[in-house]
Amino acid sequence: MKLQSSLQSVEKKRTSLTISYFLSFAALGMTTASLGPALPYLAEQTGTLLAQVSALFILHNIGYMAGSFLGGHLYDRTPGTTVMALMLLVVVAGMVAVPFSAVLYLLLIVIFCIGFAEGAVDVGGNILLVWTHHKRLPPLMNALHLSYGVGAFISPLIMGVVVKRTGGISWGYWILAVLILPVALLFLRLPSPRPESRGASDNAASGHWLFPIIITAFLLLCVGVEAGYGSWVYTFSLTKAMATKVTAAYLNSAYWGALTGGRLFFTLLATRLKPKLILLVNLAGCLVSLAILLIFPQSVAVLWIGSVGLGFFMSSIFPSTIILASQQIKLSGRLTGIFMAGASSGAMLLPWVIGQLFEAVGPQVVCIVLLIATGLAVLIYALLLAVRPGVYRRTL
Repeated sequence: MKLQSSLQSVEKKRTSLTISYFLSFAALGMTTASLGPALPYLAEQTGTLLAQVSALFILHNIGYMAGSFLGGHLYDRTPGTTVMALMLLVVVAGMVAVPFSAVLYLLLIVIFCIGFAEGAVDVGGNILLVWTHHKRLPPLMNALHLSYGVGAFISPLIMGVVVKRTGGISWGYWILAVLILPVALLFLRLPSPRPESRGASDNAASGHWLFPIIITAFLLLCVGVEAGYGSWVYTFSLTKAMATKVTAAYLNSAYWGALTGGRLFFTLLATRLKPKLILLVNLAGCLVSLAILLIFPQSVAVLWIGSVGLGFFMSSIFPSTIILASQQIKLSGRLTGIFMAGASSGAMLLPWVIGQLFEAVGPQVVCIVLLIATGLAVLIYALLLAVRPGVYRRTL
């Protein structure tokens, strides 16, 4: 009886932790997806041009990289749930502060702090889930990122309703802060899972770095495409006069909603198919979606189809890549932080490149840049398939 009671207690704690990870990623999705729809209003709030305010993407993702890298070290040394709680509280404070930041440099500081905390939360959700569920990881990892998609779907809807009723985005940020606060407080009450034990043969610092380099480069491009389209689809559709402010917000939400639906679909599929095959399907779908947006640039129907298609096929790339990595090596917080830092560098680079070219070249530069990046990701993925997995197990 005592053994059974102990097992039930362990399972209950594991379930509570899993739910908290899902909620934290929903919160992460809400904050990340809020920047794109808010961009024109933040430019107006600070009295700057779109090219200038697009520097927010840079500072946000520099913060994200720093939070990913330093957060990875923290999770190896500090109770993970405590780190998650503190970082979510930083996000809440930052979301409250955004509407009060009327000067660009002050807004840049606030966005940097939000990005730092988001990066740490991103690493935490991924690595803590790995440590909590060693054998049931594939469907749960996809479900974790499904939760991110749910938050990213909700956020533009909230922003769209707020803009329609108030003409601004202040209350949108404050509503998101109120929604995230209970998640932060939940983590303060939960125990932290233990890191995986790592032997000398598993120490990446003393071994072969080819696998982490390939994975990091792949994530850099793929997350850059995901963030690039999610950040610019609102302004892209408005500039082309293919949507109103409200319908552009709905289009943005449809993109993230498709990403959410895709993650639900691939969560079910992950129990049957290997991550390598899922990634192949994802990349092919992304290429087709971006190609039709370029081939039919004035079609509103294609705009919606391409946006939904890109979100759907982009949905499982990140979780499937992490699952693939976890099957080859034992993931530490530090190594996961490196993966996330690479991913966030892509989320910084591609939206920034688009921002610098948008007004000079035109809105179609969004699709051009992202199609090139996706093509490069396919080449890197081919390199990943060409290398024998056994090499990684022995050397990392």
